[in-house]
Amino acid sequence: MEETIKEGKISIATLIIRLIIDFFAMCILIGFIWIVKDLIKFFTTKLIITNKRVNGKTGLINTNELDSPLNKINGVQVRQGLFGKIFNYGTVSITTASTVFNFDYIDKPNDFKTILNNQIEKYDDDRIEKQAKKMAEAMK
Repeated sequence: MEETIKEGKISIATLIIRLIIDFFAMCILIGFIWIVKDLIKFFTTKLIITNKRVNGKTGLINTNELDSPLNKINGVQVRQGLFGKIFNYGTVSITTASTVFNFDYIDKPNDFKTILNNQIEKYDDDRIEKQAKKMAEAMK
């Protein structure tokens, strides 16, 4: 049975900062489109770690989805700019055998990375332990 270990969410500080910027840009009428785009991104981005896999989705019309077992993840990278370090958000990049998935504006990205790496190690240890038990039973 799968259980959720950690769910990555977009930082609320990012939304507030971007909405303030969008509000000022709305004076030029372009901001309305930016506000809608930012709200769609905020409400449609999901990044979830379970005890067996990582699931992620971004976008409403043009979607980008990640569904990968933990043992198929090759690496996790966090990128943060100045505001990202101040408000503790950043881009989490998850590399699988086939591609790289980027999830922008994730709240507490280094915590997410640490939890994901720990869960990958735990998953590998559990898998090795199960294999050892099966081999021990087969030898009886």
